[in-house]
Amino acid sequence: MTNAAATGVTSSTATLNGSFSGATGQIYETGFYWGTSQNSLTSKVTTDGSNAPSGNFACTIGSSTPLSAGATYYYKAYVLEYDEASGQHVERLASSTSSFTTASNVPAGYEYLTGYGMPDISGLGVTSRQTGSYSDRDDNWYSFNTSNSKRQLAVHTYSTGAPGNAETLNYVVMYDESKYAPVWTAHTMNSTYWPDKNAGRNDSWTDDPAISLTQQGGLDSGPYSRGHLVASNYRQTTKAQNKQTFYHSNQAPQYQTSFNDGVWNTLENRVKSQTPSGTTMLYVVTGVLYEGTITTKPSGSLNVPIPSHFYKCIMKCTFNNSGEVSGAQGIAFVYTNEAHSGNYYNSSYVTSIDAIEERAGFDFFANVPESFEASAEANTNHAWFTGAN
Repeated sequence: MTNAAATGVTSSTATLNGSFSGATGQIYETGFYWGTSQNSLTSKVTTDGSNAPSGNFACTIGSSTPLSAGATYYYKAYVLEYDEASGQHVERLASSTSSFTTASNVPAGYEYLTGYGMPDISGLGVTSRQTGSYSDRDDNWYSFNTSNSKRQLAVHTYSTGAPGNAETLNYVVMYDESKYAPVWTAHTMNSTYWPDKNAGRNDSWTDDPAISLTQQGGLDSGPYSRGHLVASNYRQTTKAQNKQTFYHSNQAPQYQTSFNDGVWNTLENRVKSQTPSGTTMLYVVTGVLYEGTITTKPSGSLNVPIPSHFYKCIMKCTFNNSGEVSGAQGIAFVYTNEAHSGNYYNSSYVTSIDAIEERAGFDFFANVPESFEASAEANTNHAWFTGAN
């Protein structure tokens, strides 16, 4: 008598499998004892037996009373065999107990919010709002509300040109209606999953279909331009994929001369030049801060707050053959929203991820194992990333 692995496991059902051999009498019944405790298998599910001396059997549980999502269940196979000598049915049990865990019952697209490159959203009261698609931008998008009525999360994906043309995360954005701008964006750089095909820059700005809050066309006059958070140059697989970086939710007013076209552009290019492949990932969180006295600038009927700072936090993770993090390096850059001179990695611009997290109020790379996260987020030595001393 043996158990086999459970199959067809969903958030509410599963099929238990077992087998037997060496029967000398008729098999009256086959089935499983199961439950949520390894030492207390209080439930039972059965099938009719057969005359065969061996065979496989299966029973589905959860069809009438659904199993709990994200829960672990235990089971043990049994058969009732008729014993000619005693004239009784004898129970034969599997020698060990097996287990399975049901799938988590999460909204569509939620899994994209829990990767290594994502900020911690556990305290934001995130609930699913809507899903949809934008074919012109190859975008199957997912939208989420938060407990803050002024903030929504949007997940943007692409498929064409991705490995196997499978739906792949493009980037995530936290949008703030009170600022008419994103709080932060999170995306990954890796040439295997986001290959650079030189698709070109589209400059086709439009409202983000995943955001139902107030949108605005951005500031593209005076000293400020629409400053990308996820750079157009980061997403060059197809024109449709690139167009996703031109949602209004992915831009904030950024000082143009000697900042957007200067040190910030140089930093963006450095990020791209450090793009890894295979199982090494470069996770990037880009955002804005509003510190001190905030000025506004009119944009149509809106008075748009001007960010005081732009920042970029970078975490490079390597993985072993088991898919576990085996190493991590981190660095962060922050700039006041004005003209700058000198190298993008001047000492006044380089900081730690920890320092930005404290100012922004988020835990950015929360799912990186603590044994690697702590030192990587405290680091202020940029040499691993910039190649400069």
